[in-house]
Amino acid sequence: SSGINAEYGNNVALPAARAISAKVKMAIRNCDCVCFDVDSTMLKVEGIDELARKAKKGDQVRELTRKAMGGNMSFRESLTKRLNIIQPTRKLVEELVKESKDIITPGFKDLVAELRANECQVFLVSGGFTHLIEPEAAKCGISPDHIIANQLLFDDNGDYIGFDKTCPTSESMGKARALSMIKERHNFTKMIMIGDGMTDAEARPPADIFIGFGGNVKRDAVCEVSDWYITSFSSILEVLKEN
Repeated sequence: SSGINAEYGNNVALPAARAISAKVKMAIRNCDCVCFDVDSTMLKVEGIDELARKAKKGDQVRELTRKAMGGNMSFRESLTKRLNIIQPTRKLVEELVKESKDIITPGFKDLVAELRANECQVFLVSGGFTHLIEPEAAKCGISPDHIIANQLLFDDNGDYIGFDKTCPTSESMGKARALSMIKERHNFTKMIMIGDGMTDAEARPPADIFIGFGGNVKRDAVCEVSDWYITSFSSILEVLKEN
């Protein structure tokens, strides 16, 4: 499924981490593009949950998520319904950005710097929101033109009026579409996708390799389909630094 169940996957006990294969090791050293998921991967938090908490709608959004996971709700439908409950104003979003402290996952900045030193470009591909992602990305030297994420829309008073439905990550299988766009635009030949959820695994192909990340949330289903599963970004850093 590529609806809300795919987004969340199963959060159950993980088997022991698999040893890295020669194929994955080679890909890490030779890739020209790495795409990271944002919520629970680059960041320790989930943006929509933070918006819900800030708007004091956390319980309602959790209840909707629970119901959706039992049915066949598409990603776009679940996103629409959750945002309709939250009604995030521009002011609320700006306050949340100001309050957000120390939410970048440990080791992420170092990994980005090392990938760049290795002549590899870094992109962020997310079902989350540019308003929340861009300020944190800037701290890692990642510019808005290297981010594909959902855009919240506000009226002149700053009230929520929806989101940009032309963004590929606003619907199911959107990350695969986003990676195809990136690959085509930049003529990349070897791409890696790194993320915590099944929507990230769905981006292979066009990604050549999918590395599952369980440093913030561990999902058994993601571990099973990944080419390699890690719980710390230092694992990739070590491969890059090996002679």
